[in-house]
Amino acid sequence: MEQQRAPRFRFVRLGLILLCVLVSAVHPVAFVLSRHFWIADLLSHFQEPAFVVTLLATAIALGMRGKRIAVGLVVLSLFQVAPVLRYSAKNPVVVDPASSKRIRLLMANVLFDNAMYEDLEHLIRTEKPDIVGLVEFTPMWGEGLKALRSEFPYRMEWPRGASGLALWFKVKPKKISPPEWLVADGHPVIHARFEFAGEERHLWLVHPRSPLNRGRLQAGNPEIDAIAEIASKTGGSRIVMGDMNSTDGSAHFRDFLRVSGLRDSRIGFGRQGSWPTDMPYRIAIDHLFLSDDLAVESRRLGHMVGSDHFPLVVDLAPAPEQNASAHFDQTLKRR
Repeated sequence: MEQQRAPRFRFVRLGLILLCVLVSAVHPVAFVLSRHFWIADLLSHFQEPAFVVTLLATAIALGMRGKRIAVGLVVLSLFQVAPVLRYSAKNPVVVDPASSKRIRLLMANVLFDNAMYEDLEHLIRTEKPDIVGLVEFTPMWGEGLKALRSEFPYRMEWPRGASGLALWFKVKPKKISPPEWLVADGHPVIHARFEFAGEERHLWLVHPRSPLNRGRLQAGNPEIDAIAEIASKTGGSRIVMGDMNSTDGSAHFRDFLRVSGLRDSRIGFGRQGSWPTDMPYRIAIDHLFLSDDLAVESRRLGHMVGSDHFPLVVDLAPAPEQNASAHFDQTLKRR
């Protein structure tokens, strides 16, 4: 009887070990394929769950005496833990101690069918930002924030539901351009030039299409690629902010950082998962990227405003002069 059970047990053990390997391989394979398949790109965003799955698979493999498989899974987990801890690293660009200049930016995906205008108005009045960027802006949101809009007299608005944008300034910028479509089937972007700490800065408010809508139309992520390209070609001091519909788990996201030459403002401030608000586990798809002549003094998520996204509040300051000089040297080399 024992002899009959032994082969059956070995078969079950082998099946469980193989299942562990297959489940753990889903995320690495998704990352490799994320440039080509939208479903793979979606799966690539869930880095923390993938890391936990690999740890559980390692424990099961050890319990089933699959030591060699467990060693391989441990190696995989070491690769997976690095991105999870990336944003706990030291802030790479410090604030220039010789400058007292500060500027606060607030960005929020308000959700086009959300009607909790008072909650966003309260957040903006509490945070007192100098620049406000709103995504999924609609005519109803314009009406609901009518009293607040008068405090930001310099505005460019495109009230069009899911593709809607609004960019507001308290102080007159050098220029706010009308919405521009970088990709024919994509959402528009709004570009502005403004002065801060004696230097001209470029700012783009963006909202690339959701991969659920984009995936059936074309391969890759042409909107994110186009935003990276225009930021790179523009050069100088630059900020890109908005709901990117992407995370650092995606190859498209990493391509964006490489091509644009910008850095993720989360470094030194943690993951800050912003979507969806009603889930205990959230991914970070609301972003602000910037050039190295600017330092992030503070970065945090604001309170809920009825949307499925948490708003983003970022305080920026000039970086030390030598850091800024190095940044502009790199910009010239890329151009």
